[in-house]
Amino acid sequence: AEHLAGGSPSHCAHQFPRVAVSSTTVGHAVVAAAYVMCILRQSRVTCVALRRRKFGWFGGGETEMLREHTFDTGTVAINYAEGPPSGPPLVLLHGVFARWRAFLPIIPALSMRWRVYALDLRGHGKSGRVPRKYRPEDYIGDCVAFLQHQLAEPAILLGHSAGGLCALGAAVQLPEKLRAVIICDAPLSVQRWAALESNEARIGFWATLRNLAGLGCSAPELASLLAGIPVSVSGQDKPGRYADRPGVDAASLRDWAQTLGQLDPEVLTFHIEGCMRECAESADLDAWFRHISCPVLLLQGNPLLGGLMADRDVEHALSVFPEAYHVRIQDAGHDLGLSTWQVAPLLTALTNFLESL
Repeated sequence: AEHLAGGSPSHCAHQFPRVAVSSTTVGHAVVAAAYVMCILRQSRVTCVALRRRKFGWFGGGETEMLREHTFDTGTVAINYAEGPPSGPPLVLLHGVFARWRAFLPIIPALSMRWRVYALDLRGHGKSGRVPRKYRPEDYIGDCVAFLQHQLAEPAILLGHSAGGLCALGAAVQLPEKLRAVIICDAPLSVQRWAALESNEARIGFWATLRNLAGLGCSAPELASLLAGIPVSVSGQDKPGRYADRPGVDAASLRDWAQTLGQLDPEVLTFHIEGCMRECAESADLDAWFRHISCPVLLLQGNPLLGGLMADRDVEHALSVFPEAYHVRIQDAGHDLGLSTWQVAPLLTALTNFLESL
């Protein structure tokens, strides 16, 4: 902390709480290190330089934390971030309307023991756009191509939300390239998936986002427009402003504006027009579950806080997967703490599972 803050011990003593770490396992040390990073971030210190920045905190030499590359599947150019060669490959897949940076809160800790690859799905982030090609099999095909051509050894595949469904599909098609699969609060039943895609309020919200994504505004302009989006408020007849929701601030609005500005509006069109609902209704998730023989971890957000994994669907999936485990992140909703950087419970679950492989 003293090195990062650029001050003397006496200067830093009042800024950072003392954290006593006593652990006999590398896994708990990883979580402790991540906790320290969160403390530094919350203390308004720029503690992690993830973009073409070098550091040497945990040893004598310098190493580059993340580099972005492009992989051509033959159909589309996929942008991805790659971490240092700290261990076996761990591939991260974000949810729909997001980008690889959604995983920034957990990448530093995971990169201490795993070689992290975080992908931008097609049509998202810096990856290429493919008109009318945003079906689940398209995303899954890109992931399969990445595993086949970019990785020399079997990987752990972690997917959040729609990225979790993509991870499941890739595991079915390419079992020999996977050591384990981690599904982060994705819908686990066809009925639940289809219902989410049919929800009128969600469709209306997506239509608003599509209109904004196609404006070509700068990030500050788009952030201002996002702030004023009307959203329903529990217990109130009149809608509120998106900017007034708990956890939303000017910085998070700007980050979301950047994400939305990089999104192909056709991704939203695909959901608005019901194409994804049709895909959901025709899927056989139970067949996928039975086909995946590697260990599977189901990470569930609290349904009362917006989590999409229903308890009954988790119970059913555990009975169908050959080998599956379940952890519920009680104090987080669908984002599992990623959007607020409250990721200690998430990192604990991930580390315990990963270190057991």
